[in-house]
Amino acid sequence: MHCSSRPIQFAAFLALLAAAGCPQPKDAPVISSIDGRRSVEARDSADYVCRATDLYPKQLVYSWLQQGGRLGWDWGDSVRWFAPDSSGRGLVRVTVTDEDGLSASDSIVITVRAETAGVLFWDGAVKGGEYRAWSDTVRAGYKFYGYCGSDTGDIFLLVMDDSNFTRWAAGQAANSLLQRSPWNTKDTFSVRVEAAGMHHIIMDNTRGAEDYNFWLYIWKAGP
Repeated sequence: MHCSSRPIQFAAFLALLAAAGCPQPKDAPVISSIDGRRSVEARDSADYVCRATDLYPKQLVYSWLQQGGRLGWDWGDSVRWFAPDSSGRGLVRVTVTDEDGLSASDSIVITVRAETAGVLFWDGAVKGGEYRAWSDTVRAGYKFYGYCGSDTGDIFLLVMDDSNFTRWAAGQAANSLLQRSPWNTKDTFSVRVEAAGMHHIIMDNTRGAEDYNFWLYIWKAGP
Protein backbone atom coordinates (compact mmCIF):
# COMPACT_ATOMS: atom_id res chain seq x y z
CA MET A 1 0.00 0.00 0.00
CA HIS A 2 1.36 3.39 -0.96
CA CYS A 3 1.13 6.18 1.61
CA SER A 4 1.49 9.82 0.68
CA SER A 5 4.37 11.64 2.30
CA ARG A 6 2.97 15.11 1.56
CA PRO A 7 1.48 15.78 5.05
CA ILE A 8 4.78 14.78 6.64
CA GLN A 9 6.72 16.94 4.21
CA PHE A 10 4.41 19.92 4.86
CA ALA A 11 4.75 19.53 8.64
CA ALA A 12 8.51 19.40 8.29
CA PHE A 13 8.37 22.50 6.10
CA LEU A 14 6.42 24.39 8.81
CA ALA A 15 8.94 23.25 11.42
CA LEU A 16 11.80 24.58 9.29
CA LEU A 17 10.01 27.90 8.85
CA ALA A 18 9.48 28.19 12.59
CA ALA A 19 13.12 27.32 13.31
CA ALA A 20 14.26 29.91 10.82
CA GLY A 21 11.99 32.57 12.33
CA CYS A 22 9.91 32.84 9.18
CA PRO A 23 6.18 33.67 9.41
CA GLN A 24 3.96 30.59 9.09
CA PRO A 25 0.79 30.41 7.01
CA LYS A 26 -2.27 31.58 8.98
CA ASP A 27 -5.84 30.32 8.89
CA ALA A 28 -8.94 32.46 9.25
CA PRO A 29 -11.59 31.57 11.87
CA VAL A 30 -14.21 29.02 10.86
CA ILE A 31 -17.92 29.62 11.50
CA SER A 32 -19.69 26.29 11.90
CA SER A 33 -23.20 27.67 12.46
CA ILE A 34 -25.43 30.51 13.60
CA ASP A 35 -27.94 29.03 16.02
CA GLY A 36 -31.37 30.59 16.47
CA ARG A 37 -34.95 30.59 15.21
CA ARG A 38 -35.52 30.77 11.45
CA SER A 39 -39.10 32.00 11.87
CA VAL A 40 -40.13 34.87 14.16
CA GLU A 41 -43.45 36.65 14.62
CA ALA A 42 -43.55 40.37 13.78
CA ARG A 43 -42.64 42.60 16.78
CA ASP A 44 -41.13 39.58 18.58
CA SER A 45 -37.42 38.97 19.32
CA ALA A 46 -34.98 36.07 19.07
CA ASP A 47 -31.40 35.34 20.20
CA TYR A 48 -28.67 34.16 17.80
CA VAL A 49 -25.37 32.50 18.72
CA CYS A 50 -22.35 32.23 16.43
CA ARG A 51 -20.35 29.01 16.74
CA ALA A 52 -16.82 29.86 15.59
CA THR A 53 -13.37 28.30 16.08
CA ASP A 54 -9.78 29.19 15.23
CA LEU A 55 -6.92 26.78 14.46
CA TYR A 56 -4.81 28.30 17.22
CA PRO A 57 -6.18 29.57 20.56
CA LYS A 58 -6.86 33.23 19.85
CA GLN A 59 -9.32 35.81 21.01
CA LEU A 60 -12.14 36.28 18.52
CA VAL A 61 -14.07 39.50 17.95
CA TYR A 62 -17.68 39.33 16.71
CA SER A 63 -19.35 42.04 14.66
CA TRP A 64 -23.10 41.79 14.00
CA LEU A 65 -25.23 43.50 11.34
CA GLN A 66 -28.86 43.14 10.30
CA GLN A 67 -31.25 43.86 7.46
CA GLY A 68 -34.75 44.57 8.73
CA GLY A 69 -35.63 44.93 12.37
CA ARG A 70 -32.91 46.01 14.80
CA LEU A 71 -30.19 44.53 16.98
CA GLY A 72 -29.80 44.81 20.72
CA TRP A 73 -28.15 43.11 23.69
CA ASP A 74 -24.83 42.30 21.96
CA TRP A 75 -23.00 39.69 24.06
CA GLY A 76 -20.07 39.10 21.71
CA ASP A 77 -20.70 35.67 20.23
CA SER A 78 -24.48 36.15 20.61
CA VAL A 79 -26.99 38.89 19.88
CA ARG A 80 -30.70 39.61 20.21
CA TRP A 81 -32.65 40.58 17.10
CA PHE A 82 -35.94 42.47 17.28
CA ALA A 83 -38.28 41.75 14.38
CA PRO A 84 -39.98 44.58 12.44
CA ASP A 85 -43.68 45.46 12.81
CA SER A 86 -44.81 43.66 9.66
CA SER A 87 -44.27 40.31 7.98
CA GLY A 88 -41.55 39.62 5.41
CA ARG A 89 -37.91 38.60 5.69
CA GLY A 90 -34.99 39.67 7.84
CA LEU A 91 -31.29 38.87 7.87
CA VAL A 92 -28.68 38.70 10.64
CA ARG A 93 -25.01 38.65 9.64
CA VAL A 94 -21.87 38.13 11.73
CA THR A 95 -18.19 38.67 10.98
CA VAL A 96 -15.63 36.94 13.21
CA THR A 97 -12.08 38.38 13.33
CA ASP A 98 -9.06 36.90 15.11
CA GLU A 99 -5.95 38.57 16.55
CA ASP A 100 -4.17 38.31 13.20
CA GLY A 101 -6.87 40.32 11.45
CA LEU A 102 -8.21 37.30 9.58
CA SER A 103 -11.99 37.04 9.42
CA ALA A 104 -14.93 34.94 8.30
CA SER A 105 -18.57 35.92 7.77
CA ASP A 106 -21.90 34.13 7.67
CA SER A 107 -25.57 35.07 7.81
CA ILE A 108 -29.00 33.67 8.61
CA VAL A 109 -32.24 34.52 6.81
CA ILE A 110 -35.32 34.84 9.03
CA THR A 111 -38.95 34.57 7.99
CA VAL A 112 -41.06 37.21 9.76
CA ARG A 113 -44.63 36.05 10.29
CA ALA A 114 -47.60 38.39 10.71
CA GLU A 115 -48.45 38.96 14.36
CA THR A 116 -51.63 37.06 15.22
CA ALA A 117 -53.63 37.01 18.44
CA GLY A 118 -56.99 35.65 19.49
CA VAL A 119 -59.55 38.33 20.31
CA LEU A 120 -62.87 36.64 21.02
CA PHE A 121 -64.23 33.08 21.19
CA TRP A 122 -67.87 33.17 22.23
CA ASP A 123 -70.94 30.99 22.11
CA GLY A 124 -74.07 32.51 23.65
CA ALA A 125 -77.28 34.44 23.12
CA VAL A 126 -78.46 38.04 22.84
CA LYS A 127 -81.87 39.06 24.12
CA GLY A 128 -84.36 40.54 21.70
CA GLY A 129 -83.98 44.32 21.36
CA GLU A 130 -80.44 44.26 22.84
CA TYR A 131 -76.82 43.87 21.73
CA ARG A 132 -73.51 42.51 23.07
CA ALA A 133 -70.25 44.38 22.46
CA TRP A 134 -66.56 43.65 23.03
CA SER A 135 -63.70 46.15 22.71
CA ASP A 136 -60.08 45.84 21.64
CA THR A 137 -57.29 48.26 20.73
CA VAL A 138 -55.93 47.66 17.23
CA ARG A 139 -52.92 49.07 15.37
CA ALA A 140 -53.31 50.66 11.93
CA GLY A 141 -52.98 48.14 9.11
CA TYR A 142 -54.12 45.21 11.23
CA LYS A 143 -57.25 43.21 10.44
CA PHE A 144 -59.99 41.36 12.29
CA TYR A 145 -60.87 38.01 10.77
CA GLY A 146 -62.78 34.89 11.73
CA TYR A 147 -66.16 33.26 11.36
CA CYS A 148 -69.57 33.35 13.02
CA GLY A 149 -73.02 31.84 12.76
CA SER A 150 -76.54 31.75 14.18
CA ASP A 151 -79.13 28.99 13.94
CA THR A 152 -82.04 30.82 15.56
CA GLY A 153 -82.48 34.25 13.94
CA ASP A 154 -81.31 37.18 11.88
CA ILE A 155 -78.69 38.66 14.21
CA PHE A 156 -75.99 41.04 12.88
CA LEU A 157 -72.23 41.17 13.38
CA LEU A 158 -70.85 44.75 13.32
CA VAL A 159 -67.32 46.15 13.69
CA MET A 160 -66.98 49.89 14.45
CA ASP A 161 -64.33 52.32 15.56
CA ASP A 162 -64.85 54.07 18.88
CA SER A 163 -66.47 57.28 17.61
CA ASN A 164 -68.98 55.46 15.39
CA PHE A 165 -69.81 53.00 18.14
CA THR A 166 -70.56 55.86 20.53
CA ARG A 167 -72.99 57.37 17.99
CA TRP A 168 -74.55 53.99 17.18
CA ALA A 169 -75.11 53.13 20.86
CA ALA A 170 -76.86 56.51 21.28
CA GLY A 171 -79.23 55.71 18.41
CA GLN A 172 -77.54 58.07 15.95
CA ALA A 173 -76.39 57.41 12.38
CA ALA A 174 -73.02 55.62 12.28
CA ASN A 175 -70.73 53.83 9.85
CA SER A 176 -69.67 50.22 10.37
CA LEU A 177 -66.46 48.69 9.01
CA LEU A 178 -68.28 45.38 8.76
CA GLN A 179 -71.93 44.26 8.80
CA ARG A 180 -72.85 40.60 8.39
CA SER A 181 -75.94 38.50 9.02
CA PRO A 182 -74.72 34.96 9.72
CA TRP A 183 -78.18 33.33 10.06
CA ASN A 184 -78.22 29.66 8.97
CA THR A 185 -74.67 29.85 7.60
CA LYS A 186 -71.04 29.63 8.65
CA ASP A 187 -69.95 33.13 7.63
CA THR A 188 -66.25 33.95 7.32
CA PHE A 189 -65.12 37.55 7.32
CA SER A 190 -62.06 39.82 7.27
CA VAL A 191 -61.93 43.59 7.80
CA ARG A 192 -58.87 45.86 7.71
CA VAL A 193 -58.40 48.62 10.28
CA GLU A 194 -57.05 51.77 8.66
CA ALA A 195 -56.65 53.93 11.78
CA ALA A 196 -55.26 52.81 15.13
CA GLY A 197 -57.43 52.95 18.22
CA MET A 198 -60.24 51.29 20.09
CA HIS A 199 -62.60 49.16 18.01
CA HIS A 200 -65.80 47.39 18.97
CA ILE A 201 -67.19 44.01 17.91
CA ILE A 202 -70.97 43.94 18.21
CA MET A 203 -73.58 41.22 18.00
CA ASP A 204 -76.68 43.29 17.23
CA ASN A 205 -80.13 41.95 18.04
CA THR A 206 -81.77 45.36 18.48
CA ARG A 207 -84.13 44.59 15.59
CA GLY A 208 -85.09 41.16 16.89
CA ALA A 209 -88.15 40.39 18.96
CA GLU A 210 -86.73 37.14 20.36
CA ASP A 211 -83.49 35.90 21.92
CA TYR A 212 -81.08 34.66 19.25
CA ASN A 213 -78.17 32.28 19.77
CA PHE A 214 -74.87 32.79 17.96
CA TRP A 215 -71.24 31.70 17.96
CA LEU A 216 -68.31 33.94 17.15
CA TYR A 217 -64.54 33.35 16.71
CA ILE A 218 -62.31 36.35 15.98
CA TRP A 219 -58.56 36.90 15.65
CA LYS A 220 -56.50 39.95 14.74
CA ALA A 221 -53.44 39.87 12.53
CA GLY A 222 -50.78 42.38 11.57
CA PRO A 223 -49.72 43.29 8.06
